[in-house]
Amino acid sequence: MKLYDIISNLKFIGIKNYKDIEIDSLTCNSKEKLVNGIYFCIKGLKNDGHDFAENSINNGAVCLVVERFLDLSVPQILVENVRATMSYISSIFFGTYKSKMKFIGITGTNGKTTTTFLIRDILSRLGKSVGLIGTEGVSINNLVLPNNLTTPDPLDLHRLIRDMEENKCEYVVMEVSAHSIALNKIDNINYDIVGLSNITKDHLDFFLNMDNYIKCKASLFDYRHAKCGVINIDAKSNKDIAKSSNIEILTFGKDGELKLLSSTHTLKGSDFKIEYENKVYSGHTNLMGEYNLSNVLMAVGVLVKLNFPIKEVLNIIKNTEFNIPGRFNVLNINANFNVVIDYAHTPDGISNILNTIRHLPIAKLITVFGCGGNRDKTKRSEMCEKALEFSDYVVVTSDNPRDENPDMIIDDIVRGCDSKNMVRITDRKSAIEYALNLAKANDVVAILGKGAENYQEIKGVKHPYSDYSVVENYFKYNSNMSEMKI
Repeated sequence: MKLYDIISNLKFIGIKNYKDIEIDSLTCNSKEKLVNGIYFCIKGLKNDGHDFAENSINNGAVCLVVERFLDLSVPQILVENVRATMSYISSIFFGTYKSKMKFIGITGTNGKTTTTFLIRDILSRLGKSVGLIGTEGVSINNLVLPNNLTTPDPLDLHRLIRDMEENKCEYVVMEVSAHSIALNKIDNINYDIVGLSNITKDHLDFFLNMDNYIKCKASLFDYRHAKCGVINIDAKSNKDIAKSSNIEILTFGKDGELKLLSSTHTLKGSDFKIEYENKVYSGHTNLMGEYNLSNVLMAVGVLVKLNFPIKEVLNIIKNTEFNIPGRFNVLNINANFNVVIDYAHTPDGISNILNTIRHLPIAKLITVFGCGGNRDKTKRSEMCEKALEFSDYVVVTSDNPRDENPDMIIDDIVRGCDSKNMVRITDRKSAIEYALNLAKANDVVAILGKGAENYQEIKGVKHPYSDYSVVENYFKYNSNMSEMKI
């Protein structure tokens, strides 16, 4: 593709050394080997891509997108915001700006993964071809691919969308993180529907305060991003977003247009009644808990706005055994107690799952959790408070310490949380084994924070690790236990 064709409709400040050259690749990584590539000079939190532009030229870049001109001989496109320009150019280069697929974006602090899986699975059972992009990976129909970010960077995101188009997908279902909105990753995707689950304390290391975080999420519910929104009206701050939005909004919840009338929850799932357009419907899902029912209702709302009959949607939900990776996964073990693994890593997430377990017919609840390093420190002690509130015993351990000292992270977690029913064990494997040793008949051991992650990140290195494997090996090598099945 010629450079002129890529930038002909781009709003730029200026051009230096312009030549209408052939462009065959895009990157924001100066170390990547290119052929006739554009290199985007992004100012990051730690490094400035402008400083590495010459390296990228040596690796095959023939054009730069910059926020300041550099003393280099290749063509340079001067723009106000390189990140936003990268999204725009990606949509042109990969041809996704003219996609005929329907785009569904789900945001919120908690519930994004579950809701997107629900929507994907229901659409598949309705006979539709679906692509999914989110925390637990990417799927194009039946092909599953890894994904390192909740919402990939624009270069990968638009490449994936192109691949989905080529594989005849009719729908693209995406998790939309707050970072992806703030960093212009999704600027050039026109969503048919966007959904909002909740906004609770998280990511304040990046957004600094809750007002900034809420405003970021709210900005998705604007005509520049979407045609229609589905919003959980029961969640704090969502009412204001629904009122101020300039797009069509369908609310759901106890006071919503898609109204939850009643619900009951057991180990077999959730039964519920809802009212929509003056008609009452009964439903069932294998997913447990009020918070999961909220995710189900959002999925129903999205599909209703896509013009699928509500009765058909509810019937599919009733007859589908949904299994969301790392979300309230009850392990099938031959023991007299249960083990639950979940990704919960915020105060609200911990409260939701532990409160749900607490209301089941169990004896004691033993919780294992930690907090990630290089992330919002203000939530650490709050997570401990929630764990102690709902648990009979708490084991505080490491999560992904990243560049921080794991013992200092634990210091932050337990600060102000003095309890004789709590112990700290830094090594996560040892902490889980300790909790399993404590468990008696009809107890539940809840292992929180990592979910389906298959690594532990320490000092920039992702070491192979899985909570599931730790539990599996515990039962495999303890002679008084039978082998477990996952």
